Amino acid sequence: MGKLRKRHSSDGVIAKKHLGQHFLNRPDIAQDIADLVSDEVDIVIEIGPGTGVLTQFLYPRFKEKLYVIELDLESVDFLRQQDWAFGLNIIEGDFLEMDLQDFLGNKKVSIVGNYPYNISTQIVFKLLEEPWNVIQFCGMFQKEVAERLSSGPGNKQYGITSILLQAAFHCKYSFSVDEHAFIPPPKVKSGVIDCHRYSYLENENYFRLKKITKQAFSQRRKTLSNALKPILLDKTLPEKFASKRAEALNVEDFWELVNFFYSSTY
Repeated sequence: MGKLRKRHSSDGVIAKKHLGQHFLNRPDIAQDIADLVSDEVDIVIEIGPGTGVLTQFLYPRFKEKLYVIELDLESVDFLRQQDWAFGLNIIEGDFLEMDLQDFLGNKKVSIVGNYPYNISTQIVFKLLEEPWNVIQFCGMFQKEVAERLSSGPGNKQYGITSILLQAAFHCKYSFSVDEHAFIPPPKVKSGVIDCHRYSYLENENYFRLKKITKQAFSQRRKTLSNALKPILLDKTLPEKFASKRAEALNVEDFWELVNFFYSSTY
């Protein structure tokens, strides 16, 4: 029973390991995350509110504009019993399985959360691949993932998700969070990022970029002339890229590679 108690939040809700739950237990950090959320949006979606530590700072600001999505029924029941959460828009279910297009339309959306570590990268891919008008994306990730999403060329964390996210969003690493800010404490530190939309990608171009980027980083220690060899066919890689490694290229360089592979002008 000792181990079970350690997985309880301060409010008595059990953190489920299979859901990747680690409840934030620092209101000051929750306030700092809430402060990142832009006022210039029509809808705010919080993913995985848990016991509402972050929600308590978002709800007074955004009121009916705030929607929280929660898979854990115990957390849903807990939120519905809280006086401060009266009237809160709670959507039960798995964010990764949801089709929200009819609901969101072309409304300007901000997505925020203390994201479950076991699905955080999948959340990033979903928001990039859905046709929603997400103009801001911010919140808490495992520190290594937060650094990867926000890092630039020449950094060992820089990779596929860095390129794909930064092809649409300007991303900033905001601050780090210690393990002991959570119940139960994770085995790793956490990091908060703040990303703002600057470009909208057509699906075809996005998936082309994804294909080229994945191939380029598939053997990141090799030069691009070798890493991209399986898809080069009869093409000759431009000299400016041939001797470089994938981690040396910025987003604009990868778009140039996409044009090289898919344009008849090369």
